[in-house]
Amino acid sequence: MISVVLVAGASSGVGLEAARALARRGHQVYGTSRAADRVDIPGVSPLALEVGDEGSVRACVDHVLARHGRLDALVYSVGFYVAGAVEETSDELALAQLEAYLLGAHHLVRAVLPAMRERGAGRLVLMSSTAAVAAIPFHAIYSASKAALNHYAEALRYEVAPFGVRVACVEATSVRTGAAAAMRESDPIPGYEPARTRVIERFRRLQLDGPSPAPVAGGIVRAVESRRMRPVYRVGAQARMLPWLRALLPYPVFQRLYGRFFHLSRPA
Repeated sequence: MISVVLVAGASSGVGLEAARALARRGHQVYGTSRAADRVDIPGVSPLALEVGDEGSVRACVDHVLARHGRLDALVYSVGFYVAGAVEETSDELALAQLEAYLLGAHHLVRAVLPAMRERGAGRLVLMSSTAAVAAIPFHAIYSASKAALNHYAEALRYEVAPFGVRVACVEATSVRTGAAAAMRESDPIPGYEPARTRVIERFRRLQLDGPSPAPVAGGIVRAVESRRMRPVYRVGAQARMLPWLRALLPYPVFQRLYGRFFHLSRPA
């Protein structure tokens, strides 16, 4: 069945690949960016969307509903990275990060749910991260926003299941999206050097040299199309292994290994 899908954040990275993959499979896809002309994908209709602007969100969703009378799936893949120690991170940057990953998703979910409830069907697919499972040093706000998104999805699942609406998170790690190049770093405090630099460079390198976003887009396609949508889709060996390692290893052991992965010594 051809679905009407709204992909928020379709100008680059995972969102772009997901919109492209869904369009190739015959779905009617709308892809959003702050500037509609940044979405240039064959078979995808571009729409302007500012997730922090209620009027923009409403206009975007109303446009799709006016054209088709329904919206079968929302894919939320919007965001950026805030990097730095907690003490270095301003309230403004922290709020911007939460706005992008959690509140932006909330704005769109609230906008699409009335139509989905009325039809008795719908899919909400939210792009998360393994940072929701194991927080990344010097990325506390980023990690917290992803963890919050996972819990948001879990609670929402109970609320909308009676109406035939399904909710899934897609978790991946070290995906080559180009987002690391646009990372927003906080105001540096000398005492956090050189640990901060080591971790951020490690994270940046993992992002820039990581696998293609295409497999993650494949996970999103499965979530949209699966007859029985799973609550979580973990894409890649690291994303599948990390929750098990976190659950099975004694925490001091996990903490030591995870710190080494990010070129840190064991925390006190």
